[in-house]
Amino acid sequence: MHPAPQRFHSRWLLRAASLAVVMLLAACGFALRGVTPLPFDTMYVGIPDNTRFGADVRRALRAASPDTRLVEQPDQAQAILQMVRNERTLREVSLNAQGRVEEYELGIVFTFRLVTNKGVAILPDTTLSVYREMPYDDQVVQAKQGQIESLYQSMQQSLVGRLLRRLTAPDVRMAAEAAARGESDPDAPVFDPNARPVERPETWQTPASPGTGSW
Repeated sequence: MHPAPQRFHSRWLLRAASLAVVMLLAACGFALRGVTPLPFDTMYVGIPDNTRFGADVRRALRAASPDTRLVEQPDQAQAILQMVRNERTLREVSLNAQGRVEEYELGIVFTFRLVTNKGVAILPDTTLSVYREMPYDDQVVQAKQGQIESLYQSMQQSLVGRLLRRLTAPDVRMAAEAAARGESDPDAPVFDPNARPVERPETWQTPASPGTGSW
């Protein structure tokens, strides 16, 4: 084989291997993106760590900002992430001729704030929401219940990414730097830095079996 075709063949193999690696990472849920560090040395996350969502938020924060230490108590942190609301919804979107549900809309509404350890708002109450529509067949309720939970988990992953982008936005960095200098907006709201998230029951219900109605 001549040198030129051999070099071409080697380059083709390298590109193919690189593409395979990228596709594998994408399939595993990883994104090749630059790390945007948080403008804090220490941070407290007020989302229960015994939940999938809380664990995912902490994992994302550590990955994006490895130099920021997540602490166990609010008074140890420069910034405190407080969860105000985290609710799931399940709404009927369409019915068939027999009055049975054909499609549901799933939703998650998440409200949070970012404050200093003095309670001064760096980022006041901010709401992120995500919705997905799902076709429904009441003849396969058990399978659909699993699909509903899988969709909620996927929606939570989307919320984690949006939350991370919001926390690392330029205006948050500037507000954090101003707070560190004692130059916060005097009209900025002040919250209790030790406030704990209020545990509320889920607002959605699992669709019922056939013959028992829509819920």
